[in-house]
Amino acid sequence: MRIFIAFEGSFEPFDVSADETVEAVKLIIKVGTLSLNEHGRWYLELMYAGAALKDSWSLADVGISLGSTLKCFVKEEDKPTLYVFNAMTQETMPMMENISLLGKKVSDLRTLVALSCGFPVSVFCLRTPKGLEMYDCTTLRLDVWDGWKEFLMGCLLGQKLKVQCYLSNEGPVLKYGDKENAKLSNCY
Repeated sequence: MRIFIAFEGSFEPFDVSADETVEAVKLIIKVGTLSLNEHGRWYLELMYAGAALKDSWSLADVGISLGSTLKCFVKEEDKPTLYVFNAMTQETMPMMENISLLGKKVSDLRTLVALSCGFPVSVFCLRTPKGLEMYDCTTLRLDVWDGWKEFLMGCLLGQKLKVQCYLSNEGPVLKYGDKENAKLSNCY
């Protein structure tokens, strides 16, 4: 059957089977005239009669018939700002709020968690992965991975020779910063 896909001002016909899934139609659209350059953070959403269609649904089950028009949108994937492990339910909750955590107090984070899980703020505390309770005046500790301390200290102190001895001309080491596998024979 022939259906139409409306996308950013264009209106393209596609021949599909009535028992085709929404996911299969999306694949046809991607390789067809509406091919997209997907970077992993973007996805296609198809809508029919004002409702977003799930990938597992078949066209016939949704009532899409010959000559129907589906609207196609490119949407950005929502990435969680933070994950919180709920020790009571043993689930990891994604915090989807579009906020900057920089400068937030622990009390602000507790409020966000309370809104997400539905627990009152007075019945839970936030802890570090090692079990230390986080209070409003908590100072977080930043540690660097093994092998990076000397390199970063050299950068911070402007010690050009020390920094240069940690740099590598080897492709994989240069690209991924694998200091442990780098040959550091010219360092001191």
